Amino acid sequence: MKVVIADASCLILLTNIDKLGILASLYGEIWITEAVQREYGLHLPPFISIQNPADVEKLNDLLRSLDLGEASSIALALENPGCRIIIDEKKGRQIALSMGLDLTGTLGVLTEAAKRDLIVADRQLVKQLEILGFRLSTELKNEFLSGS
Repeated sequence: MKVVIADASCLILLTNIDKLGILASLYGEIWITEAVQREYGLHLPPFISIQNPADVEKLNDLLRSLDLGEASSIALALENPGCRIIIDEKKGRQIALSMGLDLTGTLGVLTEAAKRDLIVADRQLVKQLEILGFRLSTELKNEFLSGS
């Protein structure tokens, strides 16, 4: 199974909608960095392990434009070719894509979970996400609800 690295926003959002366990169902093990663990701030379930990037120079380079959680996640992903990274913030996503990383976001995780019948992609779930401050365009909402 491929390595999956998560940023804090995904963990926080899934925890807040009581769906953190879908990460284990979809991917088995999730890697996060110490910086992401600090941002998340809660006890980690057994399927989440801490790994840190070894390339401090690359991390410092990424820190010029990203916060520590995103920078460390991207640096770790760059050291693990073929991995997938889960990032929601626009700037982090743009940088991860520009570096050729396999990227998804929390909505992508939820869509994959819905396709595998692990959750129901309904208006109630969308409303929960919006209440928590997760911004979705009308287009993304419709795509999610239609299962695309």
